[in-house]
Amino acid sequence: MPLQVKDQLLQPTDTVRDLGVLIDSQLTMEVHVWNVIHSCFYQLRQLRSIRRSLPTDARRTLAATFIASRVDYCNGVLYGVSSQVIRRLQMVLNAAARLVVGVGRY
Repeated sequence: MPLQVKDQLLQPTDTVRDLGVLIDSQLTMEVHVWNVIHSCFYQLRQLRSIRRSLPTDARRTLAATFIASRVDYCNGVLYGVSSQVIRRLQMVLNAAARLVVGVGRY
C-alpha cells in the first residue's frame, strides 16, 4: 500500500539497504548473502588470473582482504538464518581457501 507524504507517493519495497546490508521483508537475509557471494566470486575470478604470480602468503593476504572481510562484515545480522544460507557463505570461503593453496578451480 503506497504512502502519501505531502505531494509524493511512496511505494513500499521488499528490500532495504542499511550500512551496506540488504535486509529483505522476510528477514531471511538471502538477498544480502547473494550479494556478498556475487561480489566475492567476482574478486576470486580477478585473483585467479594472477594467482601464479603471487606467493602463498600474498594469496592468503589478498583472500583475507577481499573475501573474508566481505563475509565477516556485519555478520551479526546473520544470526539465526537457515543452514542453507550459511552453506552458501561457506562455499565462498572454501573457494578462497582453494585459491590460496592452489588446488581445484580457484
